[in-house]
Parts: sequence; structure tokens; C-alpha cells
Amino acid sequence: MPILSNPFIEVVNAMNGIPTKPRGLTSALQQRYKAREAAMYITMHQVLAQVTDLLAPGEQLVNLLPMTNEANSAAGSDGVMGMYAPKMTTAKAYVAAQASLRGNRLLVFTTRRMLFLVVIEFLDDPTAYFSYPYTHIQAMKLKQRRMSIPGNHHFWSRETITWAVVDFQTTDGNIFTETLTSANAALLKRNLLEIPAMADIVITDHVTRVRRLDYWLSNVNLQVRLGLGCFGLIMLPPLVYGIVWAIRLALK
Repeated sequence: MPILSNPFIEVVNAMNGIPTKPRGLTSALQQRYKAREAAMYITMHQVLAQVTDLLAPGEQLVNLLPMTNEANSAAGSDGVMGMYAPKMTTAKAYVAAQASLRGNRLLVFTTRRMLFLVVIEFLDDPTAYFSYPYTHIQAMKLKQRRMSIPGNHHFWSRETITWAVVDFQTTDGNIFTETLTSANAALLKRNLLEIPAMADIVITDHVTRVRRLDYWLSNVNLQVRLGLGCFGLIMLPPLVYGIVWAIRLALK
């Protein structure tokens, strides 16, 4: 689904009190977007009602952090991992209106914990969510990353894209890792400063795990580095042999 026609982020931002930005869409796309936006507002009020039922006495909802396949990581919610068969009427209506399955996810911040849910799964089953009490999070990786890419107008011009990586493990073993947009990271940083229960969480730029085995098995950054290292070891001998062969051929 094209990012221009997915209203999820803007609808959630509006619920957070963040003004939406005007979109430069054609009349046909604008009409399609408005229809999806209206349906998404209905869906999110259903989700919010179910979230409210989960709150303990004295627990209050603070804000919502939206994540999509278009703007965030799609590793666990696209392709085969994104397949899902809706069961309830509300979930089926969501698929019909949004043409989306597991792509839209939500991180809910309360005064006591974070709740993570996939919208379509949560519509089907109000118990389909993960709960991360702040008191169970000792350390959190929150690292800003940036990349320089070719510009749109000239190949020699450069543009910089930025994103952030968040990763933590609770004391009872639950792991959360995600790629955040700059807006997501700003909201998370604000919550770290303004939610009293989050004050004791140590912010780091590296992955921390309760058990060493979890560090090796669930560290995405480490796994990428090891994969590149193994690929280099496999490809280095043929590369060296090819260079030597080319030099000998040139000297004949």
C-alpha cells in the first residue's frame, strides 16, 4: 500500500494533538485518502476503547506512537510475516477499508508501562498485545542513525535521512526492537523526560540483555555484522585468487 494513501500515522498524531500536514495529492488520491482516513478514525476509537479497558485503577493513557511498514521496519510485518486472516467483523472491515494487514502497529504509553500491539490482531483479540512495565526495563538502546543518499535533482547533490533504533529487554525476558522515524524518536525522548516512571531507565547506544545467550540470539546489529563477516571470509579467497590470476596474465 503506498505511503501516501495510508492515513494511520496522521490519524494517530491527530489523536495525540499533533496537527496534520496538508498533502499534495491529486483529486483521485485525495478522495481515496479521505475515505481511508474516516474509516481509520473509527478503527482507532475502537482500539482506544479496548486499550482503555486494559488500564489498571489509577493508570492513565499518555500518548500513542504509530509505526508502519512504510516508515518503520517491515521485517516482521511484511511479505510472509505480514500475512493474516481476520476473524472478527471489525478486523474484516479494517482490511476492506485500509487494504492493510499487519503493517500498522502501535506503541501505547501509559503512566506505568508500554503496550505494543498490531492493530488488526488487537481488533480480533483484545488480549493480543505485549506489556512492558517501566519498572521491568533497566536499560534501553536509543541510537540515532543517519545516511547520506543521492539527491533527487542532481547525482552529485546529497540528502541526509535520519532514523533511530530502539531496543530493550525486560527483566522477565521480553525483547522489543524497532526502527523509529525521527518523529517517533522525539516522542519517545519526550516521554522519557516527562513520564516519572520512566526516569530510572538507563539510555545507552548499545544492546543490553539479561542473559548472554539472548545477546547472541536476538541482537540484530550483531547478526548483521557476523553475516557480513562470514560473507567476507567466503568471498575473500576467490577474490584474492582472481587478482593474482589477473596479475600473472598481465605479466605474460
